[in-house]
Amino acid sequence: MLKRFVPLLAAIGGFLLAMMLATNAARAEKRVALVVGNSNYQTVPQLPNPSRDATAVAKMFRDAGFDTVDTLINVGNLEFKRAIRKFETIADQADIAVVYYAGHGLEISGVNYLIPVDARLASDRDSEDEAIPLERLVSSADGAKRLRLIVLDACRDNPFVKSMRRERKTATRAVSAGLGKVEPTSTDTLIAYAAKAGSTADDGDGQHSPFTAAVLKNLTVPGLDVRLAFGRVRDEVLKVTDNRQEPFVYGALGGGNIALVPAPTVAREAPTSDIKADYELVQQIGTKRAWEVFLGTHPTGFYADLARAQIEALSPKGNVNLAALPQPPTPSREVPTRESLEWDRVKDATDPAALQRFIRRFPDSPLTVNAQQRIDVLKKAAEERAAQARAEREAARKAAEEARRQAEALKAEQAAARKREEDERRARAAEAAEKARAAEAERKAAEAKQKAEQAEKDRAAADAAAQRAAIERQAKAAEAAERAKAAAAERKAIEEKRKAEQEAAEARAASEKQSREAEEARRKAELAVAKEVACKDEQGKLEQIIAKGSEGSGIDDLKTFAKALKCDRLGGAVVAALNNFEAEAAKRAAKQPNSPELVRSAQTELVRLGCFSGKVDGTLNAPTSAALGRYMSIGGQPTANISVTSQLVAELAKHTTRVCPIECKSGETLKGETCVADEKKTPATASRKNEDEEAARSRRKQTSRQPEEPRRARPAPSPEPRVRQQAVARPSIVSGGGGGGGRAQAIIGVGF
Repeated sequence: MLKRFVPLLAAIGGFLLAMMLATNAARAEKRVALVVGNSNYQTVPQLPNPSRDATAVAKMFRDAGFDTVDTLINVGNLEFKRAIRKFETIADQADIAVVYYAGHGLEISGVNYLIPVDARLASDRDSEDEAIPLERLVSSADGAKRLRLIVLDACRDNPFVKSMRRERKTATRAVSAGLGKVEPTSTDTLIAYAAKAGSTADDGDGQHSPFTAAVLKNLTVPGLDVRLAFGRVRDEVLKVTDNRQEPFVYGALGGGNIALVPAPTVAREAPTSDIKADYELVQQIGTKRAWEVFLGTHPTGFYADLARAQIEALSPKGNVNLAALPQPPTPSREVPTRESLEWDRVKDATDPAALQRFIRRFPDSPLTVNAQQRIDVLKKAAEERAAQARAEREAARKAAEEARRQAEALKAEQAAARKREEDERRARAAEAAEKARAAEAERKAAEAKQKAEQAEKDRAAADAAAQRAAIERQAKAAEAAERAKAAAAERKAIEEKRKAEQEAAEARAASEKQSREAEEARRKAELAVAKEVACKDEQGKLEQIIAKGSEGSGIDDLKTFAKALKCDRLGGAVVAALNNFEAEAAKRAAKQPNSPELVRSAQTELVRLGCFSGKVDGTLNAPTSAALGRYMSIGGQPTANISVTSQLVAELAKHTTRVCPIECKSGETLKGETCVADEKKTPATASRKNEDEEAARSRRKQTSRQPEEPRRARPAPSPEPRVRQQAVARPSIVSGGGGGGGRAQAIIGVGF
């Protein structure tokens, strides 16, 4: 009974061992992925598929056993950049790093950008701040050791292109809805586009875009080389879109099979249709490396034998290294180590760099000797190929030299043939001349008989000579005309070239002039805008100062503003405002007590009222103060601390007649409106004096009865002494206060 189950147990053990080996092989390499899908754009219409595409791709990578899969759906600018920075750290520790992006992308001036959902692209200058450069996304996977793969489903018809303004003056290319071609700068890097550079891709009407649907079907097939996988993706997208959309892959990988998901240790026979499709795809490429990739994926079978035959046909004769070709794997019962698995992967590689990496990774392994031997074999093969190439170049050089010698020999032979023809022509001419001389001798011998005939022959010979001379002249003229024509054509060509160069120079100068004029216009416009902004700002400040008024620090603020003023058109307004402020200040100052204006007005009124006889100069001096004191005392008002105010001036102006009485000096007597000197006392004089005093008292009584109409003094009789006139012609003249050092005589005046 036990013997019956031994084969079954062995089969089960083999199966479990194969599963363990497959699991170890998958775990031997660390694989990480970053998946981004942007659908809900905030400033342009939304895309239905990118978020679904990204979710499905992330699930595909998780099902394929990837160690880390970071998924971002509808990501903004800052979150996008942080995710890229995080993925850089993760990719540094990985063997395979894959980045997938679905959403909007565009090209501006030769630079590719991926668009976050919160981007606001009003002009092409906003791209550097609002969008993510594709180069940053590509470089985030640079730390991966074996494969760096960037998959971009971002070539859709972009609505940002139609609304963006073109503000860059130095832009050499326009804004494009599709992404531009990018050749990876690092090795072992592939960038897969949903459509060719510069073209757009369909978003699709189904659950996924055509490109992503093909990626989901083919990219993680176990053991399928990534290049063959994208070849299948290309064929399916072309078929689905009726050849409108063609995916494209940029970059290159080394030799050997590179798959995102390792093939199982127990070989599983692939469908013949898939093998045939891969064979036909590689056949279109037709390179030796492509056939090696095919053999790495399908090492056995009918098509594998055909692929080896293709490699043998492409290899130089005598230099076919059969050890370099992938061979069917030899089954092993031992559990392979990481070292042996790595050696199985690189032992048949044709890239010395892969073998060098193995030596650096396992320096103490005995397999490093085999790796070094393999490197030596590859170097020797490369040297042999170089030697063969040198031999081929030498053979080509010799063939060219032989061809040159043959051409020179042919040229010499043709020259010899022309010389022989010339000699024969000359010989025939000499023979003809000899015959002519013989005929001439014969004619001379028969001169008498053939005289007329000879003359005719001579004329014929002369005609022939003239004809030959004419022919020669025509030939020379034709040759000269041909030379002149060639010279004219050459001069014309030189002139046209010079004219074209001059026109090109003028066009360049005109273009540069237009550029300078445009730049100057732009600067002027910017200066005008800045000046207008400054004018508006200064206009607001001026309005604030004017609204504040001239009181307080208003005038000083306006003067300070005028000194710092930059807007020319506000100069007139500032001057007018300053004049208004100063006029208002002057008015306020004129209304202040004891101001020069009020003092001048008071002096004028005091002169009119007979209280002041000094100079009207607006100065509150001693005479002016005395005159004010006289006026105040007459009115019964206090005379201490008199201040000239507008009310005082108004009060002075109300009086229509003299207020202050005329004061005569000592030795003078007021008679009417005139001060007269006193007479010496004689009897007659005393009598007259009594009469005069009586008359004066009578006048004073009359004056007291009529205060508003003073009487005129009677004219003095002729025998009386000289009289000093007290300037009664004008009511503004006031007598002095008693000159000559004598005591002034107080005279009661009129007005109060």
